[in-house]
Amino acid sequence: MKGPTGEAWREMPAATRVVEKVQGAMAREEALPVPGFSRLGVAEIQQRLRGLSQTELTVIEGYERAHEGRRGVLNTIGHLRQAEPWAGYDAMDPERIKRHLHDVSDDVVRQVLEYEQHHQHRKRVISAARTRILV
Repeated sequence: MKGPTGEAWREMPAATRVVEKVQGAMAREEALPVPGFSRLGVAEIQQRLRGLSQTELTVIEGYERAHEGRRGVLNTIGHLRQAEPWAGYDAMDPERIKRHLHDVSDDVVRQVLEYEQHHQHRKRVISAARTRILV
C-alpha cells in the first residue's frame, strides 16, 4: 500500500492494529483519549482527532465502530491514518525527535515534516525538520 507521497507505508503490524481496535471496542468511554467523547458532535470530535497518535486513532476507531459508527468520525480517522516516520515516533517528545533528526536520511526528515504538518503540529519539530532539510 502506498502513502500520500508515493512511498510504501511503514504500517504498524496488522496484529497490533487489531488488538488496539478490540481494545477500543471494549474500552470504557472514560479511557478514551478524547474526554466526553459520546457527548460531542461529529464536528467537535473531528477537531480533536487531529493531534492524536496513530495508536489513539485506532482505539477511537474501535470504540466508534462498536458504538455509534458515525461515518463522519470514521472518515476523518481514515483521512488521518498515516504511518509514523519511525516506530515509536508518536510517543517521543519534541526534543528527542529533534535530536533524532540528525541521524536519519533527508527522506525521513521530509516524512517527519509532512507527518507533523498533518497530525501533531508541533512547531519546534516542524522548525527543526525545515532547518535540517535546508542544511
